[in-house]
Amino acid sequence: MKKLLLSLLALFVAAGVQADEGMWLLKLMKEQHLEDSLRKAGLRLSPEELYNEKTPSFRDVVGIFGNGCTGEIVSRDGLVLTNNHCGFSYVHAMSDMNHNYLQDGYFAKNRNEELQVPDLTFTFVVRIVEVTAEVERAAAKAKADAYTMMSGSFLQPLAKQMLKKSDLAKQRGITMRIVPYFGGNRFFAFYEQRYTDVRLVANPPQQIGQFGFNQDNWMWPRHNADFAMFRVYADKDGQPAPYSADNQPLRCKKWVPVSLKGVQQGDYTMVMGFPGSTSRYLTASQVRLRTQSQNAPINLAGEAELNFMKSLMDSDRAMALKYADDYMHLGNMVKNYGGMNESVKKTHLLDIKAEEEKAFRAFAERSGKAEYRNIIDRIDSLVTAVADTLHDYYLLRYTYGAQNFKYNTKTLQDFSSALGRKLQKTAKKGEDYQQQRAAYVAAVEQMLGNLDSDYDLRKMKLLAPYWAKHHRLAIQPAFVREDMTAYFDSLYTTSAYRSKAAFADIMELNSDDWERFGQEDVLDRHLAAYEAALKQYEPALERYRKKAAELNRIYVRGLCEMYDWAKSPDANFTLRMTYGSVKPYSPRDAVYYDWKTTLKGMMEKENPNDPDYVVDAKLREHFLTKNYGRYADAEGELPTCFLSNNDITGGNSGSGVYNAQGELVGLAFDGNIESLSSDLRFNPALQRCINADIRYVLFIIDTYGGAKYAVDEMEIRE
Repeated sequence: MKKLLLSLLALFVAAGVQADEGMWLLKLMKEQHLEDSLRKAGLRLSPEELYNEKTPSFRDVVGIFGNGCTGEIVSRDGLVLTNNHCGFSYVHAMSDMNHNYLQDGYFAKNRNEELQVPDLTFTFVVRIVEVTAEVERAAAKAKADAYTMMSGSFLQPLAKQMLKKSDLAKQRGITMRIVPYFGGNRFFAFYEQRYTDVRLVANPPQQIGQFGFNQDNWMWPRHNADFAMFRVYADKDGQPAPYSADNQPLRCKKWVPVSLKGVQQGDYTMVMGFPGSTSRYLTASQVRLRTQSQNAPINLAGEAELNFMKSLMDSDRAMALKYADDYMHLGNMVKNYGGMNESVKKTHLLDIKAEEEKAFRAFAERSGKAEYRNIIDRIDSLVTAVADTLHDYYLLRYTYGAQNFKYNTKTLQDFSSALGRKLQKTAKKGEDYQQQRAAYVAAVEQMLGNLDSDYDLRKMKLLAPYWAKHHRLAIQPAFVREDMTAYFDSLYTTSAYRSKAAFADIMELNSDDWERFGQEDVLDRHLAAYEAALKQYEPALERYRKKAAELNRIYVRGLCEMYDWAKSPDANFTLRMTYGSVKPYSPRDAVYYDWKTTLKGMMEKENPNDPDYVVDAKLREHFLTKNYGRYADAEGELPTCFLSNNDITGGNSGSGVYNAQGELVGLAFDGNIESLSSDLRFNPALQRCINADIRYVLFIIDTYGGAKYAVDEMEIRE
């Protein structure tokens, strides 16, 4: 095994970057010699067609969907494709039991039926500029350390100053953010334009968009049509504007054509999007810290909470709608972290990291740079000192955490306290106090309509024992006692926020001393004690963060020099491109996964006794009659999903998958569970990107959903 690891590492160092590895910043395309690699891999577009700030390119097509996903423009009139799970929370917020767009789906039949989506935005990248020199000058002037220099509190004000001096400053919707790269050794400014009127065009029923739900998350084979379609609207001048009936579909300079020709094994594939976060420059000790002191405690509590939520959702349709968004997000995180830990073990990542460190130590000696010689040892010592503190911090957050008071006690506390303070000032000023007091009571009572005290109470009782059994340090929250069950019962039987009636009674008795009222409720006191408990860990964690930023900046700079700056920077939710090809894989002995699936596989997975695997009745009829229209493959089957070895991570959800001609052939929506350690190091043998075939997507929009008008305005190539 050791010889194998050494051979793999030597090959990596000698050859530079693996052909399919890398989330590449196209601004550095020439500097990192990416053009030749792309041409050799099969790309038939010019570099200027990928990224250009003067003429239309893919920069004009790919945008940030909402706050954490990717979408792409697929028509002249601003149609956007993304993943179903990216639009999930927005569609969830629009849904109720009378109009359940989440579970039943929604397909507009014309533009007049496109639905306003509150709070949804779509953001385009306008310009990317390196600002390393400017950031370093500002940091030197402010005497900022590495940790501060990379923080939002330092970079955001600097970005605002720079934007004011820019020629883009007066354009509507323009913002600028400065982002650190290569461990804070380089910085780039992203000028972006945000549109705030985005409307729902098509959303498949949950049984189609999320077939297999969390059970199938990170798994292959897959058969879900994980897509949603929206449209960006603008004012008459094509500029961002709040929602208005007078707004028009955004007229776009460029959009991506769609190919119905499909893909074959070995075909070139390219993904462009906004990958969220990777940590590939960590030492072995830092990988161990991530898996054992962060992932493990979160998973411990998360698995129990997921099982609890699923039992409620399976038994009640209303509960299934109410908790759907929370269940999806928690399930995604828990399976990701658990899969990462398992993958770290199976791929022997710690051994590979140790070999890389050995190579780095030799490089450090050759370089003659003193700052590199003991940098790994300094990082290791820092990690040892913080491991137990970090573990207990995350365990506390996910067992006794305020987020466990879900519907919506913590939000209600913050809300009522803020309004209470406002009323206190109003009373002192002699303004219309009674009118504001009545408005306050009505607002609180409206929020109490969402409160589910029984849910909160049962979950807190479920999770409390995990803290008692698994915490490592002697630090205890002040509220912890021998009988936590009785303690939680007391919270929910005496709090003024347990019901509308209880709150109304307290309001009648209250002397209008709002500040005192906010401090005396038992839930307020509990949450204050919880926050105080978290703060006990903060001094040690803050020391670690500051020192780690300083040491990591040195180590990453050294690694980049060792690899001759041929590695791509870690993901940080900025526009990136990754390239690869359509590939099957074999995760373990005697197991082989083909690279594609068809609708037939959904029928084979069907389980009427499991809500996650119930087949949509209308879709079944299409399967039985083979009514697929022009979306069938050469064998007459409906393709559903395919695999590629593109290097992706969270944030790439919704990213388009493009062929060598730049045509859209699929939507990236997941990775495989065997490769979840790829956020820590790319594994070319196991890394696979799971994609919804664009023919499946268009079939659901057009033939199944009847939103033919949307497909008609797309540029379809057959």
